[in-house]
Amino acid sequence: MIVNVRFNSSHGFPVELEHGASVAELKETVGRLQGVQPDQLRVIFAGRELCNESTLQGCDLPEQSTVHVVLPPSTLSQRSELVQQHRTGGGMESLTRLDLSGSRLTSVSEGLAVILETDASRQGNLVGHTEAKAQSSFYVFCKTVCKAIQPGKLRVRCRVCKEGTLTLSRGPCCWDDVLLPNKIHGVCQSQDCDGTVAEFYLKCAAHPTCDNDTSVALDLIMPNTRRVPCIACTDIMTPVLVFQCAERHVICLECFHLYCVTRLNERQFIQEPLVGYSLPCTAGCPDSLIKEVHHFRVLGDEQLRTITSHPCSGDRVPFSVFLHPSYHLHQVFVFDPFSPIGAVMRHRCEAPLGMFLCYASDHVVMSSGLF
Repeated sequence: MIVNVRFNSSHGFPVELEHGASVAELKETVGRLQGVQPDQLRVIFAGRELCNESTLQGCDLPEQSTVHVVLPPSTLSQRSELVQQHRTGGGMESLTRLDLSGSRLTSVSEGLAVILETDASRQGNLVGHTEAKAQSSFYVFCKTVCKAIQPGKLRVRCRVCKEGTLTLSRGPCCWDDVLLPNKIHGVCQSQDCDGTVAEFYLKCAAHPTCDNDTSVALDLIMPNTRRVPCIACTDIMTPVLVFQCAERHVICLECFHLYCVTRLNERQFIQEPLVGYSLPCTAGCPDSLIKEVHHFRVLGDEQLRTITSHPCSGDRVPFSVFLHPSYHLHQVFVFDPFSPIGAVMRHRCEAPLGMFLCYASDHVVMSSGLF
């Protein structure tokens, strides 16, 4: 396997090792290349100092991962004792196996989730939770290579020097620990840096990334380990988006994309001063507005740009429209697939085949033009 090594935060260089190689073997290789004693080196990855006996694969280092190997100055010896217990096996869970979805879910499912949940799905939940520990549960929007929602990997660096040489005093236990500043501290082991504040960030896990190739965390998207049916299509899919309403309604990403497109075409995005244009839960639950607008990246760049150009609707309620050609007449079916009640209206027109943006106002369907 190939590991990218950054020695004392310098430019990285690749090191090829056998599969199953230990941290001690990595130190020996780097020490030989850099002309230093291997026992003086420290290997840091994802906020932890790795111990010699651990294998690289056991530390969840995938192919072409970047690790920091430092030769700490003598002045660091005293303060480094504060983090010795956080080496591999010291009690802190690896960031690569961390699952923070529990901080976005309720302890007990409510509403539609518990109505549709069966005994079989509850048994599947236990299996799902076991499998979830084997991989990261983070999702991001990769804006550089994939241009799509992808699994993410959580990383940490020193807030002062921006290097990944900080060893954490404890691991994050909720999304606030990751998203909010100054929540978790540690010790930076870089040369001439006294940083003690951790700064978390995420990268796309679908391809190798450079230091500056970071992605925004989509904290509402997570694996469906509880096997909760989608509120729109009732299928059990993964990953899903979990609205932060009291019922924690779940929607699959395909239905979420359809929900966003429909509301965008209907000019139903809500403008929130502190958030921007956003949407609430599909069931219309109160206090469920999505606060991280990067979730709407599912729309694509072109449609995303139209959100700010579309004014919010007033008293009119828009509906989706489909025209069916029948000789010289066209039958119009108007419906709202996300309406809590559901409404279907029909009328005929003699206009050429096309698409009308129609509104229902006072129970009268009106066309606002052909586009």
